[in-house]
Amino acid sequence: MAHDEQYRLRSGLTIVSEQSEQLEEMLAQLQQKIPANFILLVDVTGQVVTTKGDIGKHNLVMLGSLVAGDLAASQEIARLTGEYQDFQIVLREGQDSHIFIAEAGPYMAMLIQVNNDVPLGWARMVIRQSGEEIAQVLTMPAQEEPEWDLHAGEDDLSDLFEDALDDVWLE
Repeated sequence: MAHDEQYRLRSGLTIVSEQSEQLEEMLAQLQQKIPANFILLVDVTGQVVTTKGDIGKHNLVMLGSLVAGDLAASQEIARLTGEYQDFQIVLREGQDSHIFIAEAGPYMAMLIQVNNDVPLGWARMVIRQSGEEIAQVLTMPAQEEPEWDLHAGEDDLSDLFEDALDDVWLE
């Protein structure tokens, strides 16, 4: 994503380049800290936002939709049973690896695949913390661009020029 680009997701969320860069860095740190084999970040509609690690032969479009659907179903089960809380995590234990599906705020979900020798409590703690941080990045307002007054009169232009020179020489 170029520095001034925006990426609009089907969920209605818009990710600006600064947020995208932060997400990439956060997922790289998550991958290294756990360690994770594969991380998939999707929005609540299942649209793939980014991945880290070995993609292998994963069908990312299908996987993204399933992650969003799985998390939505798990959240609804938790609501119906009175056990809902923010930043829910679903664990699928496998023979060779484990898969965590985690909420990352109201707009995002993550799939994290780890080897079976990674302590589950450790992974759960780090994943939950990362989910909270991702949600925080996505809810922060984008930095507003400064407004430029390009309609200054000629009299104003000489004053602006003098002020700019003073700023350069007085610093």
